[in-house]
Amino acid sequence: MTTEKLVNKALFGKTQLASQKVELALNDDVAKAYQKAISARKSSNDVYFTAKKAVESAIAEIKNLKAINEDALSTYVKFDALIKELGIPYPPEQAAQKTNIQDGLKGVFSSYIKSLESAKL
Repeated sequence: MTTEKLVNKALFGKTQLASQKVELALNDDVAKAYQKAISARKSSNDVYFTAKKAVESAIAEIKNLKAINEDALSTYVKFDALIKELGIPYPPEQAAQKTNIQDGLKGVFSSYIKSLESAKL
C-alpha cells in the first residue's frame, strides 16, 4: 500500500469510529431525555389529580358551610317574625349577627365557590 492509501485508511477508519461514538452518545442522550419527559409527565399527572381532588373537596366543604349559614339565616328570619309579633325591640347584637351572615352568603361563600368552580380542572 502506498503512503496515501495508508493515511486515508487511517483517517477514515478513525473518523468512522469517532462518528459511531458520537451516534451512540446521542442515542444515550435521547433515551435519557425520553425517560425524563415520561417521568415529568407522570409527576404532572399526579400533581394535577391531587390538586383536582383538593379543589373538589374544598368546593364540597364550602357548599356545606354555606348551607349551615343558610340554616342560621333561616333561624334569624323566624326570630325576626317572633320579635315583630311580640312587639319587642330587636336586639342590636342579633341584628349585627344577621347582617354578618347575610353578607357572608352574598359575598364570601358565593365568590369562593364560583372561583373554585372556574378553576377549569
